[in-house]
Amino acid sequence: ICGKPMMLHHDTEYKADDANFEAVMPIKKGEPTGEIQVRELPGGECLSLMHLGPYEELSRSYEKLFTHAKSQGVNYSIPTREVYHKGPGMIFRGNPKKYLTEIQLMISQ
Repeated sequence: ICGKPMMLHHDTEYKADDANFEAVMPIKKGEPTGEIQVRELPGGECLSLMHLGPYEELSRSYEKLFTHAKSQGVNYSIPTREVYHKGPGMIFRGNPKKYLTEIQLMISQ
């Protein structure tokens, strides 16, 4: 593992329940095994927003980012990405008010 954990969201709008998503861990190299896939995500330009606070409040940040993209005429592709810069630890939950999540919308032409 060589980076922050991520989530790919394949829905066209924010869904708190029944979302279509993939958990992602960046790695330097590897081979698929069983149910684990290994693939390279495309890079490029993106709109991003840093969300400070609990995961339960992410919908407001998504709304702000989608509204900004629409107002600027920016087309983006699915999946959207969440990069977890600071969140709960392996043992201790931490303080949700200090969780830091980056939401990324990959710009499409």
